[in-house]
Amino acid sequence: MATVTLTAAGVGGTQSGTITTAGGSGGGKVIVANDSDSPITFKVSTAGSVVLTDQYCDAKSFKLITGLNNGATTLTVVSTTHGTSAQSGEIIYLTLVT
Repeated sequence: MATVTLTAAGVGGTQSGTITTAGGSGGGKVIVANDSDSPITFKVSTAGSVVLTDQYCDAKSFKLITGLNNGATTLTVVSTTHGTSAQSGEIIYLTLVT
């Protein structure tokens, strides 16, 4: 499992931990769990390249991300929808499925 902790600016810091998809070409799956009190937006990168943009996850919810190729998967440009310090320290979880 990997995590991204929201900062006082309402954005995600650097991801802690590594998730490596290995489901084959387009077979990788991860779950993003938003334990924040705010909806978030984010991008998904695999093996250093952005593969999904404009992703959205409701507050206290999760989203299944599918169709990923093999490689290290990271969440980038994570931010709350209102961008304030209200969610400082809250965590977004990234969990490997395949």
